[in-house]
Amino acid sequence: MRRVLAMVAVTAALVTGGISLTGATASAASSVGWCDGVKAVKVNARGDYVRQPYHRGTGSRNCTLAEGAQGGAVVVLQTALKSCNYASNLGIDGDFGPNTKKAVAYAQYRWRIGQDGIYGPESRRAFAWPMYFAGNNPSGKCLHVG
Repeated sequence: MRRVLAMVAVTAALVTGGISLTGATASAASSVGWCDGVKAVKVNARGDYVRQPYHRGTGSRNCTLAEGAQGGAVVVLQTALKSCNYASNLGIDGDFGPNTKKAVAYAQYRWRIGQDGIYGPESRRAFAWPMYFAGNNPSGKCLHVG
């Protein structure tokens, strides 16, 4: 039943988000929907955290971002790509355009996962994320947080 619901959510995201399904991989197929928020994920007892995209409707970080997406979730992804995932020249503008797609695909290549340029659960698990101290200051460290 979960798989059916996940496919319905992906299909809805594809239809409403204008994404084509050509070459979609498991990273998008296991998604709960379009990432439309930002979640702070605690990484230790001190309260340090990483910021990751998530789906507000379900609270899940198993969501998708692709060309055409805009907003805070894209900013968090672009920041992680620039700071921790081999895309030092990427601009952070909150718009998932061709440059962000290329940066995602390159990070996917570097982390040895499917290279479709679509951010999804597989990318979230593979990518490194900037860590922030409990007081909202960047730590300068990058972490892998599943």
